[in-house]
Amino acid sequence: MFSRKVSTAKTGNEIASCCHTSRRSHHSTIFGGVFTAVIVLLAAACDPIQGSGAGNPPDPAKYIHVDDASRAAVVTLVAAYPATDFQFNYDGYGSGSLVLTVPVGWQVTVQCENRGTVPNSCSVVSDEKATQPIDPSWTTPDLQPGSSATFTFTPAAPGSYRIASLVDGHEASGMWLDLEVVSSGRPTLTAS
Repeated sequence: MFSRKVSTAKTGNEIASCCHTSRRSHHSTIFGGVFTAVIVLLAAACDPIQGSGAGNPPDPAKYIHVDDASRAAVVTLVAAYPATDFQFNYDGYGSGSLVLTVPVGWQVTVQCENRGTVPNSCSVVSDEKATQPIDPSWTTPDLQPGSSATFTFTPAAPGSYRIASLVDGHEASGMWLDLEVVSSGRPTLTAS
């Protein structure tokens, strides 16, 4: 076995690193590649569907389906969606920024799905102090991550209410939407 010793000439422009000696001109290429990789990772992190950044919440109109002939609506509330650092939301909106408007006498089916990492629920409640749903059938049980449940309600009188998670501390953390029962019109789901 032969061993060879290699030496290089010193030009005075070298920068020492833990592995080798190189010229400054080579570092701009290395740092440029690192910079590009960091930008790509940050962009992925801000993706509202796949990343963990805040991103833009989805259009709430895609979570409501209205049948005028039967005076019925189906509302899908996805807890902790999109995937963000802040999972106390429905369909990406928290603290009442999502508004469900329902006319008196319309039947509303709420499909509640938990995409979070902790239990969540959906319940029609009277206000921020409520610990129980307005009607015992107007709620889901506590949903474990990855599970879902459905309930149906028909409001009889106009008023301002909420749909909230009754899991301890969730509503106080922003896990609620504004429910406005009105005398006429058609159901809508909007962001305020």
